[in-house]
Amino acid sequence: MSEEVGPAIDTYPPVDRVYYIDDSGIPKTGLALYSALGVSAVNAGDVLRAWRELRRSWYVTHAVPADFELHASAFLAGRGRPGGRNPLKIERYRMAQNALEVIGAQSDLTVTTVYAVHTAHWREAKRAAYTGLIRRLDRQLDEAGEYAALIVDGDGSEELYEDVHRQIRPARIKAPAAEVPAHTSEWLQMADLVAYSACQVIAQLESRAFMWGWYTRYLPKARAPERY
Repeated sequence: MSEEVGPAIDTYPPVDRVYYIDDSGIPKTGLALYSALGVSAVNAGDVLRAWRELRRSWYVTHAVPADFELHASAFLAGRGRPGGRNPLKIERYRMAQNALEVIGAQSDLTVTTVYAVHTAHWREAKRAAYTGLIRRLDRQLDEAGEYAALIVDGDGSEELYEDVHRQIRPARIKAPAAEVPAHTSEWLQMADLVAYSACQVIAQLESRAFMWGWYTRYLPKARAPERY
């Protein structure tokens, strides 16, 4: 694998940090959330090497190929046959926990989650959660004296990200989020796992009770999910 840490982003002023963003939620309850993994440009390579070492270890211990896309909701539900085999659910749970441990152990990674609930209008919940996330990130960047770029899971068809950016005009984030398909980005697969774990803390579904403590246990430096 190459050492590329993300798509090239032409911004001025130059960015100090990149945030990789993914969403989660439960449409029927009106819950929507976004989680952002922030990494500094100088330390991104170290984080990526730690992640790739974990993924290589999965191949040795579980026969899960390093390039298999990790999509948390499907993977933890037992769907998909990575490398042609179907790992037991307990194996999948342990792999996900190990992945969160690796993410949580990276001193330079920041984790931010914002959620909203609109029982009758899930799209409004998504807009509110994303708006809250951008406002939160912009405040954090202002406090640190930094500028950032955003990358979000998507295929380029979601108008929400540009709309919110135009509405807020964040001082420290000069361009709307660039949409990149998660299957092409290890960073977005990390963000997906974080977002799905955050969802379980908030939603408290009995069917996912085993995950209720993952977000706080494995991501001890992360802020508690913030309601907007």
